[in-house]
Amino acid sequence: MRKFPVYLVVDVSESMIGEAHTQLENGIRQIVEDLLQDPYALETVWLSVIAFAGRPRTLTPLTEICEFMVPHLPVGGGTGLGHALTHLMVEIDRNVTTTTPDKKGDWKPLIFLMTDGHPTDNPEPAIARWTAKYAQKANMVAVSIGGGADDALLKRLTDEVFAFDDTKPGAFVHFIQWITNSVSASTQSVLAGGNLTLSKMAPEIEVSPASRAYGDTDDRYAVFVGRCSKSKAPYVAKYEKHIAPIESNDPRLAALFSSKKYVLQTVVPVQGDYFELSDNLNDHQSQVSASELVGQPDCPHCQASFGMAVCGCGNIHCVQGDGEATCPWCQNTGYYSSGPDTGGLEISRGRG
Repeated sequence: MRKFPVYLVVDVSESMIGEAHTQLENGIRQIVEDLLQDPYALETVWLSVIAFAGRPRTLTPLTEICEFMVPHLPVGGGTGLGHALTHLMVEIDRNVTTTTPDKKGDWKPLIFLMTDGHPTDNPEPAIARWTAKYAQKANMVAVSIGGGADDALLKRLTDEVFAFDDTKPGAFVHFIQWITNSVSASTQSVLAGGNLTLSKMAPEIEVSPASRAYGDTDDRYAVFVGRCSKSKAPYVAKYEKHIAPIESNDPRLAALFSSKKYVLQTVVPVQGDYFELSDNLNDHQSQVSASELVGQPDCPHCQASFGMAVCGCGNIHCVQGDGEATCPWCQNTGYYSSGPDTGGLEISRGRG
């Protein structure tokens, strides 16, 4: 039986933590439910989900849609687009049957590449290989979530580049429906001997894509990896860079906020596979001054009041308050105090 392979290649880097991550996971479930109601998709669609942060992982190999189990989306550090492309090409070679003189192979794979940032690796070798050997035998659609990805770079992979505003009400509902409709339309098209057919994205959620240079760290966010002092389980605190000044009627607060760059957005527990999906955490790690941060997260595991305690080893963990505590990273015990002036403290950040 000829397959119509559909790959969802999803950015699960730290910058995606929060509403976008949750909405994407729920959205994949909705895509599957909707395609199960489509007789054409039931006949031909095989679906795979590949997640990537610093490193890629196949969460679900190419599977017939009627047998597909929706995976949990993990979280990792970094945005290794080059690694993700290389992994995707390996998966295509392994699972997509090519046409021979004696037998028709599978239809051209349809790939939705979804990312919200710029690469933290060097994607050039993978882009060159994709362009030379795969661009003509696969249909890729690149989606810039929030318009924050590098539009110029994505257009080197495909002519089909879209950006959508994930902050608009109902944006993800429209976005997920657009993917489903595009898969359904393309399924009918290939069965009739046609080509890729994309649905029209709702104009109210489209935004102008960005053109950004890529580097080691995504500066739109300051992301910190901590461990719970009780369970040693990891968590991630995400601060977002604010452009407009934070205003306050209190002169003292106004003076304090004037030096702040990042505001606490969320803190979430992550699983141990965070480290497996992250690139080398100690390489090219930049730092942020504590004086630039607004907000102190609770520990999402034990609810300790201070989730940004910094050990002498340089790692972050939670504490209940002033006093002795043992670092879950290095096992050393020290005295912790929330002193009035932490302006000189530099904290190692993730790569986003």
